[in-house]
Amino acid sequence: LEGQFGPEGASLLRSRLEPQEARTMTVTKQASAPVYLFLVGAILFFSACVAGLVVGARPEFWTVERDVVPNRMGAALGGNVDDVLALDDKWFPQGKTADEVKIDHASIGAENRKQEDFEPQSGFERWRGAPYWQHYTEMPVEYNLPRARMQAKDVVVATHTTDMDASKLFMASIHKHGLAASVSGVGTWWHSHEDKEIGLKASLLRLPADERHDPLVILADSDDSMFTCDAEEMMSRFEDLDADIVVGTETRCWPPEASHCGDGYKHLEEGVRAGMEVRSELGRVETSGDADETKATTRIWGDAGAIVGRRSALVKLLREFESFLEINPKFKADQGTGARWGAFYKSCKPFGVDTKAWREAVSARPPRAWIGYDDQMCLNRYLIERSKAKDVRVKLDRDGTLVHAVGGTDARRSYATDQKTGRPFWKATNKSPCVWHFNTPQVKDEMRPMIEAYPDAFV
Repeated sequence: LEGQFGPEGASLLRSRLEPQEARTMTVTKQASAPVYLFLVGAILFFSACVAGLVVGARPEFWTVERDVVPNRMGAALGGNVDDVLALDDKWFPQGKTADEVKIDHASIGAENRKQEDFEPQSGFERWRGAPYWQHYTEMPVEYNLPRARMQAKDVVVATHTTDMDASKLFMASIHKHGLAASVSGVGTWWHSHEDKEIGLKASLLRLPADERHDPLVILADSDDSMFTCDAEEMMSRFEDLDADIVVGTETRCWPPEASHCGDGYKHLEEGVRAGMEVRSELGRVETSGDADETKATTRIWGDAGAIVGRRSALVKLLREFESFLEINPKFKADQGTGARWGAFYKSCKPFGVDTKAWREAVSARPPRAWIGYDDQMCLNRYLIERSKAKDVRVKLDRDGTLVHAVGGTDARRSYATDQKTGRPFWKATNKSPCVWHFNTPQVKDEMRPMIEAYPDAFV
C-alpha cells in the first residue's frame, strides 16, 4: 500500500479538484441537477476512498499535520476532557488575515496561470511552486499576546494549523502553562506538508528579535503535541544542554532507503559519540526503584514535530531545508493551473541518495511513498550532515530531558506519575519531558486518556 497509495496518489486527485468551487457550489433548479448531484456524490465518495487509502498507507512514524477538521468540530472531543479545557480568548493577527490575502483568480485573470508562475511571498522564493501560493499571497500569523508583550517573551511556541478548533488540546496546553504562542495558517486551506514549513518560517521571521534578544522557540505540531512545563522551566533545561538546537528523536529511519538508513545511522552514532546527545540530570524523577533499571534508548532519528532552539538557529535550520530542495520532474509535469493544484514539485533529496537513484525513485512503478515533500526527510538529512561535521551545538534528545516522542511506547504502561509534580515520566529513563509529541495515529488516540491519567499536567 505504501508504494501504491502514497502522497502522489493524493496529489493526482487534488490536481483535478478546485477548492474554491468545492466550497461554494450550490445546486440550482435545473433539469441537470440530479445528474450533477450524482456526479458530485461519486467524486466525493471516490475522494473519501482514496483519502482513506492514503492515510492508511502513511507510515506510522510520520510527523505531519493530519487533514483539517472543519470549524467547530473541536466539540467532538467530548467527555470529561473537553469540559476542563480553557483557551486563550483573544488572538492578535500580525499583518493581514487569510481572507485578506486570498486570491480571486477571476479578478486577476489567473484562471489558467501555471502553478509555478504564482509569486510566493517575499523571502519565500525557494518555495515557489508550492500550491499554497495558488490561493494566498502571504502566510497569516497570529499571536496570543499583543506584539508589544510578545517582544518581552524569552520563550515562544510556534505551530501551524488551519483551524484552531481542530487543535484544542494543543491550545489548551499552551493556556495551561501560560506560554506565548505564534500560530500560522489560521483560515487557510491545508495543501500538504510544505504548508507547515512555510508557516513556521513566517512565524520565525515575524517574531520580534534582535542581536540582544534571541528568544527560545519550540516548533511543535499543533494536532498531536502538548506541554507539561512553563516557559521558565523549559528555558532552564535548554540552557543546561549547551546547544543551539535540540531535536526530539524516534526509533525508525525515514525515508526507508538502504543507503540513507545504513550510512546515515553510522554518522548519527558518530555524532552522538562526539557529544551530539543531550546529557543532563534535569527532568530526572526520583523513584523507589533502582536507578540502574533505567536504560539507554535506541532512538536516534529526528522527530520533525518537536524541535527547540534559538530563533536565529531555527531560521538557519529552515534555510538548510530550503537548500536541500530539488525539483521532482514527475510532479512538475503534473502542475495545476489557476485554483486547481498539483503536488509541490520540490522535495528534500535524502542523504546518501545520488542523482541516479533519486531519478529512479521518482520514476519508479509503483511510486515511492517518500518522493513528495516531507519535513522528516529534510530534518534527518540535516542531522546526518551535522553529525558528519561533529556539530555539538545540535543535540538529539534521546531520553526525554526536554522533548519526547510518545510513538514507540505503550502510552498506558510506559509512564508513571512523579509524586512531587503530578506529571508523567518515562519509566525507561526516569525523565519527565516538557514537550510531548504524540507522533503516530495510535498514540495520538491516547492524548485524552493521558490527560485523564495526569489531570494537572497537560491542560
